Amino acid sequence: MPSSSLPTPNDTEPALPWSGRNPVSAGWFEMRSVRVPRDARPVYDEDMDCIIGYHRSFASVASTYDLAGQVVALDACPDDDGPARAPLLVAGTLWQPRVRGMTRSGAEGEGLAAPAATLARLRGRFIALARQPLYFTLAALADMHEPIRFVPLHILRLAIRCGTRLAAGGIAAADSARFIAQITRRGVPTALELTLRPRDQTVLRVRTWPVAG
Repeated sequence: MPSSSLPTPNDTEPALPWSGRNPVSAGWFEMRSVRVPRDARPVYDEDMDCIIGYHRSFASVASTYDLAGQVVALDACPDDDGPARAPLLVAGTLWQPRVRGMTRSGAEGEGLAAPAATLARLRGRFIALARQPLYFTLAALADMHEPIRFVPLHILRLAIRCGTRLAAGGIAAADSARFIAQITRRGVPTALELTLRPRDQTVLRVRTWPVAG
């Protein structure tokens, strides 16, 4: 058995920043926290090309949530119009409140009806999540540039924050952590497994696979 004092591959692999362009749209991906109400609709920011939070209208009160399911704002709103609602709410330069249309990626949506201050706070929460440090080994970085293996960085950060932490096995157990989370990719239920070196927030491995809906 190797001595515990010897460095493992996880110790010696360099930590590299993400510097490339997303090979596919980050808007294809969603990780819905268990804290988000089931009837809350995703808020897609077309300018950022990401789902940045959730919005729920009930009894003349609109609740806006960040990706972790924390309340961003409570606002007065008109009574909800029921089953005719679009499944996706969209914020962006070209979108007007409650006007239906198609996003650039071809999804049906409805303009988000929320005060500018609420949208600004929601975007602020997303930006704060996006700024949390995250690095990659060379192998993990190469995988991230492959369209079929890519997972947006904010989804990886959310999996670390809200996913299920598992025991890491093998010789590297002491210096790595595994997380698993349920996400969707273009609406397809998908399992995400992430192996992380916690001491410097370096991703060692990312795996995804489709699961039964």
